[in-house]
Amino acid sequence: MAKGGNFEREISKALSLWWTNGKREDVFYRSQASGGRFTMRRKTGKDTALQGGDITASDSIGEPLIKQWSIECKTGYGKKTDKGISRWDVLDLIDSQQKETVLEKMWAQCRRDALLTKREPILIFRRNGRKPCVMLNFRYFLMVDADLFFHKKQIQMIDDNTGMVVVILAFNLFLDNVSPNTIRKPILKKRN
Repeated sequence: MAKGGNFEREISKALSLWWTNGKREDVFYRSQASGGRFTMRRKTGKDTALQGGDITASDSIGEPLIKQWSIECKTGYGKKTDKGISRWDVLDLIDSQQKETVLEKMWAQCRRDALLTKREPILIFRRNGRKPCVMLNFRYFLMVDADLFFHKKQIQMIDDNTGMVVVILAFNLFLDNVSPNTIRKPILKKRN
């Protein structure tokens, strides 16, 4: 759990600096029990404001982002074998014999939580020994910044369960190229 908590704190700081143009690192932080309190209260029909997902606003200036995004953070997931640690890979989506790959399971959880809170699913993940990546709905991605549409370092795929097209790219590439102002201004209502 410490590994996941550290990653959530790292992502919270990066999002805070991005959101405030480098001025503050404390605008976002881990949700209560990493979203666990939201999940438990939801089971009894109660809501917990801005606590769905792994990251929440610790300052009101961050609320516009958290009201739009349900952020799920995942790191690690390597399995120890007698030959070392095996790494999961995005290419598992193509050639794995698993019924559901690690990334598909992560995305499914992210999507479920986002549906419950009526927000956009944003999955931020890091494989062992690699840099963080972000996975999001391609349609939403185009609404926030179409300039990255043709970037060579991104992957587009179709979620087999929903037919939704998603995009995966380096987290720092996303932060460097998407202005927080595009998130702050209202985005047209989603089409179902």
